[in-house]
Amino acid sequence: MREKTPVILRCLFLLLWVAYFSPPGYAQPLPLYRIAYGTTGENPTALWIGVEQGFYRKHGVHVEVLYMRSGPLAMSTLAAGDVQMVFTSANNVLNGAGAGLDAVVVATVIPKAEGALIARPEIKKPEDLKGKYVGIQSIGGGGWANNMLALDHLNLDPERDRIQFLVLADQASRVQALETGRVQASWLGYTFAEVLKKKGFVVLLDLGRAPIQYLGTSLVTRKLNVRQDPKSIEGVIKGTLDSVRFILNPENKSVVVKTLMKRLRLSRPEEAESGYYALQTTYSTDLRPKVEGARKIHRIVSRVNPNLQKIKPEEIIEDSLIRKIYASGY
Repeated sequence: MREKTPVILRCLFLLLWVAYFSPPGYAQPLPLYRIAYGTTGENPTALWIGVEQGFYRKHGVHVEVLYMRSGPLAMSTLAAGDVQMVFTSANNVLNGAGAGLDAVVVATVIPKAEGALIARPEIKKPEDLKGKYVGIQSIGGGGWANNMLALDHLNLDPERDRIQFLVLADQASRVQALETGRVQASWLGYTFAEVLKKKGFVVLLDLGRAPIQYLGTSLVTRKLNVRQDPKSIEGVIKGTLDSVRFILNPENKSVVVKTLMKRLRLSRPEEAESGYYALQTTYSTDLRPKVEGARKIHRIVSRVNPNLQKIKPEEIIEDSLIRKIYASGY
């Protein structure tokens, strides 16, 4: 017994030493939060920077960012419980709500329409699109919504004007389809739109400059998650806010450009710079979602999804956490 006592004491001492000197994350790993997104342009930069700069870990959340082929697919992973959040726009949230998913916007990074409706050089004016093909990423997705917002603003109706949608993959694929003439127009984010503008392609509408109200790219989760784990969601919102502030600080331009080059697989810094400057005008440090931005797209999406007639735009907004954050002075 005398021989065992020193051994026991040494073991107890070792355990106490490990517990005292180990970092907090060693004993209790940070909760994992997976965020899916379905766009291939510059919009998800806040997520990428948030992970790379450690902003999410600073607020007690380990975030993994996952690319999905489209917004609707990303929303399906939220419904299945494979991810805890989606970085997407109001149309996908509305479609999810129409299907019975308790999806809500908890913070909005891009509070307006953005990107450009780009057309081939032979398309000189909006009316020239009648009877032509427009490239989209998916029916009902964010790219489709931006195309629909642009066409609506230009007084074009796909059914009346016989405009057909061609589903392609990502924005790079739509750029290729425009160059080969497979489609005559498509909405693109500013990074890819700028590449085609330099080749003589026509900007039929810059959505960011048009007076279009829209609830753009946002952090979306389920009401169930808000009730069960508000602390983690608040951490994600704060980390995203830190990231947006970092991106909008001119001193961090080189870091943001490098991230855009890496994530979008761009070979030249000037290509990434167009995306960087676009973020300076589209991102907002006021992450409070506005119901006015959901009303117009609700009307448009309701044309193809009758289930939305029973959904009110304000039902997809849950702003209690972001209001709490701002009220604290953060």
